[in-house]
Amino acid sequence: MDRIKLRQICFLYAALMPVTRTLLLPATLAYHAGNDLLLPAFANFAAEGIVIFLVMQLSKRTKLTFFGLLENTFGRVAARIVYGVFALFFALSAVLPMLEQKGFVTQVLYENAPTVLSFAPFFAVGLFACLKGFRSIGRICDLALPVFVVCYAVLMLLALPYADLSELLPAGQNGAGILRGWVYGLTRYTDCLYPLFFLGHFDYEKGGTAKMMGAFAFGTAAAMFFLAVFYGIFSDIAVLQQNALAQVSKYTTAFTLLGRVDLIFIIAMTLLLVFAMCVPLQMCTHCVCESLRCKPALPALVLNLLMLALAVMLNYSFREVQTLYAEKLWIVFAVLCYAVPAAALLLRKKRKGEKK
Repeated sequence: MDRIKLRQICFLYAALMPVTRTLLLPATLAYHAGNDLLLPAFANFAAEGIVIFLVMQLSKRTKLTFFGLLENTFGRVAARIVYGVFALFFALSAVLPMLEQKGFVTQVLYENAPTVLSFAPFFAVGLFACLKGFRSIGRICDLALPVFVVCYAVLMLLALPYADLSELLPAGQNGAGILRGWVYGLTRYTDCLYPLFFLGHFDYEKGGTAKMMGAFAFGTAAAMFFLAVFYGIFSDIAVLQQNALAQVSKYTTAFTLLGRVDLIFIIAMTLLLVFAMCVPLQMCTHCVCESLRCKPALPALVLNLLMLALAVMLNYSFREVQTLYAEKLWIVFAVLCYAVPAAALLLRKKRKGEKK
């Protein structure tokens, strides 16, 4: 069975999760909620934290996978159907972040005009990751934590002197904007779903829930502090600062003579973004393999070719895709990312005939 360690899942939340919140999300939350951008972000993180806590409680009570729980409760056909639905969902959840990261790479890291296929090498990485399964996620997470800690610390030390955190006050003045920001965030905060599919693939350890929640709290604090510094620097023009990761440290004078040395750390963080983007693709491949009882080679190839085709077709349609997700598909994300994991606690946790 494809295995992953609890430690590595913790590192996923401590190191990879915060990086995914550093591109367009800060400017979008600033657009909706203004100086209250931390409130919808915190609400989304709190909802994710509750889901992760519930799934960890489930992991204490069963050694079955999510597929096994569904099969044990509803039968194999139903389990395959549910996994097929989640395969489509993971593919859907990967589209908007993929377009977001594609825009970031082509706008920030290229000096010459990039072609529409400049982002194509990502899909080779995605294909390799999908073929390797959960073990590759674990190994990447082991490497990601020290890289994240160093790069994040350097970028924040460069940015913090230029941030006026009083710009975040007074808080709570944009009620409707806070609600809109929270609804928008439902389509971006989907990491809480991963532990449900890691069930049965890792061994629960004593104090495992506390370790997981501690790692999630660390990642949440890092993302929230980034949002605070970002708004403290740009304030009313924060809505114009797309690709926030590349913007927060650009005013530093420490390296004026050497140029933007901070780009070294931004590029390292971009590599973490690539690995984070691979996770929903790996989850999609895993669900297809479980549903169809097949090997990952063909689903992984088809999935990454499909994503490449979408990257080309939607090259000039990011705003339309973003609007579709935020205004039409948020309910799908709310149900599958939050309601389903909570309902999983009701599934039969022992196989028929097995002693309780």
